[in-house]
Amino acid sequence: MERQRRDTDEENPLWANPCDYNDSQSKLHYPPTKEVALKLVRQAKNTFSSTEKYKDTFASMLHSYPKFEDLLGPWESSEYLPKEWLPKEKVLYQQLPDEYINLLMPKLDELLPGMYKGLKMIVGGLNKFSEELSNTSIIADESLKSNITQSMHDVRAVLCYFNDIMHVRNLKIDKLLESEIPDLQSNMGALLYRDTLNYLEYLAQVFQKVYDTESA
Repeated sequence: MERQRRDTDEENPLWANPCDYNDSQSKLHYPPTKEVALKLVRQAKNTFSSTEKYKDTFASMLHSYPKFEDLLGPWESSEYLPKEWLPKEKVLYQQLPDEYINLLMPKLDELLPGMYKGLKMIVGGLNKFSEELSNTSIIADESLKSNITQSMHDVRAVLCYFNDIMHVRNLKIDKLLESEIPDLQSNMGALLYRDTLNYLEYLAQVFQKVYDTESA
């Protein structure tokens, strides 16, 4: 009943309050966007590196593929994140052309609310995946479960910086209810892991451009 009530009325605090602010705490001053953007870029890159380190273990333990790259092929056309949040042009391990990123800048404030909700979806998905690995008979060693949980917390740190940017720019923050998070059945865990890496690359590129633009 408690889970159902939270699902219909409010968000999980993991992504509703990624910076862990107290109810009585109000942040009266946020740094300029460019300062937070640079911190976000660094955190996204660090999180990408730490999450990617266990890619082959992920592929072999959960999907019986020897290499992560072998896992990608069969589900290349499938997705965890909708294309309105993670553009179909963005391919893992490849940067988008500068011309593409430049076109995003004039409409950035229109795009950020959706991008922010997309990152919430990553945090929520990793949290659900970690719980499922702990509570089911899925074969996975403790180190893999621990790595996925740590990745969730690391992505949540990216979300915290993103949260500050949303407040600096006075943008609407949409809720993400747990019922909106896809069930992680069949290949969905692999898609979540792939899109986590791909989205971190995308966010790092976008917010590096934000920093460069506002520093010019």
